[in-house]
Amino acid sequence: MTTIMDDLSHHTPEPEPAPASTAEPKAKIPVFHINYDGQHGAVFRLHLLNVFLNIVTLGIYSFWGKTRIRRYITSHMSLANDQFEYTGTGKELFFGALKALVIFVPLAIALNIPFVNLVAFPVFFAVVSLAIYLAMRYRLSRTRWRGIRFSLGGSIKEYLILSIKRTLINIVTLGWKIPSSDIMKWSYIANHMQYGTVNFSYEGDASRLKRIHLITLGILVAVIMIPVIAGAVSGAQKIIQAKEHSRMATQSLENGQVSTATSVENEDSYQSVSQEDVQKKHMKEDNIVLFVLTFYLALAIGIGARLWYHAALWHEKFRGLRLGDLRFKCDITGKGLLKLFAVNVLIILFSLGLAKPIAINRIVRYYTRNIRI
Repeated sequence: MTTIMDDLSHHTPEPEPAPASTAEPKAKIPVFHINYDGQHGAVFRLHLLNVFLNIVTLGIYSFWGKTRIRRYITSHMSLANDQFEYTGTGKELFFGALKALVIFVPLAIALNIPFVNLVAFPVFFAVVSLAIYLAMRYRLSRTRWRGIRFSLGGSIKEYLILSIKRTLINIVTLGWKIPSSDIMKWSYIANHMQYGTVNFSYEGDASRLKRIHLITLGILVAVIMIPVIAGAVSGAQKIIQAKEHSRMATQSLENGQVSTATSVENEDSYQSVSQEDVQKKHMKEDNIVLFVLTFYLALAIGIGARLWYHAALWHEKFRGLRLGDLRFKCDITGKGLLKLFAVNVLIILFSLGLAKPIAINRIVRYYTRNIRI
């Protein structure tokens, strides 16, 4: 098989400018981009058809509908003027989903059983990582460029053991080892990928991610803890006030301040006390709603901050990736991801979920635009 650069040699790529220097000029490095020209309207029409057929078939058609959208998106991606091709089928997705149920249903049950869920919890996250690995293996094996198929090898057992091990390490170290775990899992995947008979290779450096990981993880923990601490302090104050009222009432009884005359007043004030209890109940409900809204707002801010870590992770994933003569670079930024996902959330919310394929289309366009080969 010829080298990958020979495959691309007939196409004139965009040259990457050489750095300004007084020394001898370096040869210009040819740069390729994956072009994506899928249209929002076309994807949306496909989705509407899928929704109608899902209703008619009670959801069974969703696997075939997903395949149609994948085929559309893949066929509108091209490299060096040659389109990619997706050959997966709805039937394969359907039977794959049935196999996944065999694993996820027992896990879901185990997560609701006391003590058993302590073991099931890390296993669940490891299985999620395994599901991502298997989904990637399937999609690569069904993707071709210039008639040559991509593939992802490796052992399901080995990757599952690796995922369980790294999940436990992440928990024990309170998240300190997350960058190392992310790089190790990606390294396993990347070093088992192939294009035809040409192997991908990868060497990453998790230390490049430590600083941004600690900063964004610290922001996430801090913003989540603020409403939790505020709620705990508010609750403690209310408990103290309740105990104080109870203590004063007890002292009044012990001192004989409650008499027959005062009982008449108590009867007259019963109605007002009941109204006060109702008001307190409404205030308590309002406080709960305010706490929940504040918590989710803080969570959104924390997750938004973590997008800078994910951008750095993408950079490191592509920085150490090789395919024959080719190397890769990624220009994704935290700000770009924040803008992308914030707009996508609004699109999905205001369309009641109908425009989700448009959001996916935007994601594909953003990622392909920011990857250089």
